Amino acid sequence: MERNEGFGVEVTSRYDMWWRYNVTILCGCFDAAGNRLEFVSAEDHIADVGSDLTAAPEGWTGADNRRVSIRSGCCDHIVMYVYVVPHTLPATREIDEAQPFDMRLTITYGGQTIRDTPYRINAWSGASLEIKLRNDGTPWSA
Repeated sequence: MERNEGFGVEVTSRYDMWWRYNVTILCGCFDAAGNRLEFVSAEDHIADVGSDLTAAPEGWTGADNRRVSIRSGCCDHIVMYVYVVPHTLPATREIDEAQPFDMRLTITYGGQTIRDTPYRINAWSGASLEIKLRNDGTPWSA
């Protein structure tokens, strides 16, 4: 892949209850001067918040098959938000029975992996992640 192919972002998890969460990626792509060049987003909406499903929805093929991803054009840096929002809370009220689960966020630029980060996600609250990253993998700040 060419270096100018831009960012790729992928969110995955092997958690067996991964179907309980909606995932949204919002990403602004900027040049070196801070001008926005592009906005890309993806949403994997399983069910409305508060659905309180008792089982995985029809057609669910398992966590290993669920990947939420975006691709951008060439840019200097991104400002990105990843939201993991539970639509169905854990079936138990016991903390020990609903421990945080693993989610992986992989970021590439020009086909090269620049970040591959595991996150622990709270089973009740989900997560809101803000990532500011240059195309060489270093953090970006204004």
